[in-house]
Amino acid sequence: MGKVKVSQLFKVIICAVTLYTLGFDKIITLPGSSFVYEILIAAIGVLLALYVKNKTRSNMNLRMQCKALSNYLMIYLVIILIEMIYSVIAYGYNIVQLLIITRKYFYAFYSYPIVYIFTMDDDMYKFTKTIYWTSMFLLGIKFITWYLYNFKGMTVFSGLLFQYSEGWTRNGFMRMDTGALFGIVLCVTLYYCFVKKQLLYWLVLAFLYIYLIFVTQYRFQLIVTIVLTAYGYYCSTDSNRKKNVKLMAISFIIIAFVLFGGLDYILNLFSLNGMDGGSTAARLLTIDHYWSLIKEKNAILGVGFLSAYTNKAFSILRRSDTDRFWLEDLGILGGIFTFGILSLLLYGKLFFDSMKRTFASHRIRKIEGGDDCLKKCVVVYMILSCILLNIFDAQRMWCMPFYLSVIYFVQNSLKTQKQ
Repeated sequence: MGKVKVSQLFKVIICAVTLYTLGFDKIITLPGSSFVYEILIAAIGVLLALYVKNKTRSNMNLRMQCKALSNYLMIYLVIILIEMIYSVIAYGYNIVQLLIITRKYFYAFYSYPIVYIFTMDDDMYKFTKTIYWTSMFLLGIKFITWYLYNFKGMTVFSGLLFQYSEGWTRNGFMRMDTGALFGIVLCVTLYYCFVKKQLLYWLVLAFLYIYLIFVTQYRFQLIVTIVLTAYGYYCSTDSNRKKNVKLMAISFIIIAFVLFGGLDYILNLFSLNGMDGGSTAARLLTIDHYWSLIKEKNAILGVGFLSAYTNKAFSILRRSDTDRFWLEDLGILGGIFTFGILSLLLYGKLFFDSMKRTFASHRIRKIEGGDDCLKKCVVVYMILSCILLNIFDAQRMWCMPFYLSVIYFVQNSLKTQKQ
């Protein structure tokens, strides 16, 4: 029997974690608390990161691939630790409570084993496609579950269906989310649609739009998806002439959209007087609540990690007997309220590195095979979606190791030292 490669073991672990974080645990009921599994997942991620970090000592190519990633994650770790200490002092959490609250922040360290896999394969597409189809498998199950409940009156996989409570509805339909890896799924789909021109992925793209419009019904995410689709179409070629033609076509569509009232319709969606004005009003009230709190307490480090574990923390979260001031509803503002001045480093360093490595580098080297199109789409989606879908929220944290890996990995690297 041949020796199992470390990269193959990493692939199995990461695929298993992906299934779990995307909701497979709500299809097959697992014994015990989800907190225990998630702390275990976080611990495994840290151990794998330490293993990869150690391997960089003997593998020059791996060391080069991990250098910029390590620089960011060192800053990231310091910020998380500072906020952990601050939260313990401010709210009196014990160690178990603190681990439960912050467990998913350590998911980011899975970027090390993912970069290791990319480096050993000397290719980021092979494993990314495995994760892609794993995510699509869960989206398919969610769609079937949603359809059976809303149109046939059948409840299957209730844990998955009512993940955010039975009251998460819009327009009379139960809603289900897209999962943490929707950004990666969308970007890979656009890459194979526009660069590789494969019909199968056009069908997948159509499915993603159907899912967003009818199942999730999240207006902002749909808008970001439309913008990214247009951008993916534009950047899928290196020919300036073709890009100019595509830009003209996109511009024509935008002008027609505005002239026929599309812009007014979008603005009305987010208006206080619109059909869903209550959602906008709740967000504005939440912004006012946390901004007033930060000004009152001069909280330069933000409000820290909030939970219902202590009365002091819960009094900040509590909006009424049945509702809370949800930081998750505020997107990147929620992250700024959480981390305070440290958010400048947390988001600023990541966004700066992303832009520099993806857009500036294209001017000095041509990446073959349209790899720059995928990276650009990932960066644009990550930044745009973060406006209202914070990439560091617990429900989306599993996207971070994949974003970091795609951004910091250099495709077409030197000959990989196979392990």
